[in-house]
Parts: sequence; structure tokens; C-alpha cells
Amino acid sequence: MISLLLALLLGMTPAEAEASYRAGLATRADSAVARPYFIEAAQGYEALWDGGDRSPGLACNMSQARLLAGDLGRAIRDYRRGLRANPRDPDLRRGLEYARGTVAYPLTGDVGELARPRESMSVLNRVPVPIAQLIAGVAILAAVGWVTLARAAIVRRGGLALVGATLTVAATALGVGIWLEDARARNHWNEPTAVVLAPGTELRTGNSDEYPKRIDGRLPAGTEARVLGERGGWRHVELAGGIAGWVRGDRTIAVE
Repeated sequence: MISLLLALLLGMTPAEAEASYRAGLATRADSAVARPYFIEAAQGYEALWDGGDRSPGLACNMSQARLLAGDLGRAIRDYRRGLRANPRDPDLRRGLEYARGTVAYPLTGDVGELARPRESMSVLNRVPVPIAQLIAGVAILAAVGWVTLARAAIVRRGGLALVGATLTVAATALGVGIWLEDARARNHWNEPTAVVLAPGTELRTGNSDEYPKRIDGRLPAGTEARVLGERGGWRHVELAGGIAGWVRGDRTIAVE
């Protein structure tokens, strides 16, 4: 309800956002005609997102509209926002992977090596089962283990007790593993991050254009970096390769 009211206040309903997106797709052959539709759709989706709708589908639509509008930086920002709320969604992961593949890293120099994201694949992402079902399965396994232990205590059978103990320990280990992997993924996507919006952004050693460049090349739109701090309209960031420096705040956007 809140998201709907916010969208209405901004002059667009969810249905109108969808209509703008479809209009963009219908005119996609002419990018000059289609781009305003995609921008309008993305703004409508963002109003819903800011209003509290954190569904994976909305995040995908918002990111795709940004991408089709030619706004690569905000598209990657929106995919990351979606994964912050839904860290295991496969469509968001595939969308982010595709968007990252379109980032125009320089063909010469080491900018690509220093800035290209290094994602470690979570074990949970290899399992095509929702985490709620995994947790339910672990709970059932634990319940069977405890029932078996109780039965073994009644009938005084050592073998049955061993089976129950094995099931209980296995359920505990699986539960802890799922919790740790899920926490790791959420911590990863919750890291303070900024995405470069403007191509040709320079990474400098200090928060002013007077400081020398930190690296020889320039960062392309779509570059992701961990935010270490902010000062004087500049962001102190660390690239995926570990190199830290300062970028102008107005040439980046935070993942919030």
C-alpha cells in the first residue's frame, strides 16, 4: 500500500510503469524513441522500491529498464540493491553478471584487472532449492533424529541410538553451514558500495583534482568499488583488486 501511494504521488502507478516498459520494448529498434520510455519505467519501479517493495521481480525490472535506457551504472546499482534484499535470487545474479559483462574496461593497461569484480560462488547458490525449503528439510532431519533417539531410549537399542545421533549431528552441521553461508552472502551484498556512473572517471590519491592519479587508466561506467569513507564531495573507495583511491562523488552512486 505504501509503495502504491508513493508511486501515485510521483505521478505513476505500477501499471503505468509496466506500460512504459512495454512501450520501450515495442520501440526498441529506435533507441532515441525507446530510451525515454525506459527511463520513465525505471523511475516508476524505483518509486515502488523506495516505497517498500523489495521483491526480486521488481528489482529485475528496474535494473533491466536502466540497462535498456543506457544507464549502466544505475543498472548495476539496482541489481546490487536487489541482491542486498534477495541474496540468492538466480535472476538477479544472472542479470548482474550480464551487466558486468558490458562494462567497457580499457583494452590496454591494468584497469580491468584491478577493477573487475571477483565474486566467490556461494555453495548455497549451487543448490537449486529455496533457502526456506532447505531450512525445513534440516528441521525435518533433526526431528527424525530426535524421535529416533527417543525410540532408542525406550527400546534400549544401541544401533538405533547411533542412527538417531548421526541424524541429529548431521542436521546440526547442515543448519550451521546454511546459516553461515547465508550470513556471508548477506554481509557481502551489505558492504558499502559505490558504482561509477560517468565513463572516464579518475581514481586519485586524494580528495581533489590536484592530487595525482592513483592508476594510469580511467574507470569506466559500471565499475563497482567498496566505499571506505567520504570527504569534501569525494568518495574514498577500494577496487576489487585492492587498490584504494578517491573518486568524485558526483560521478558515482551509492548502493543504498
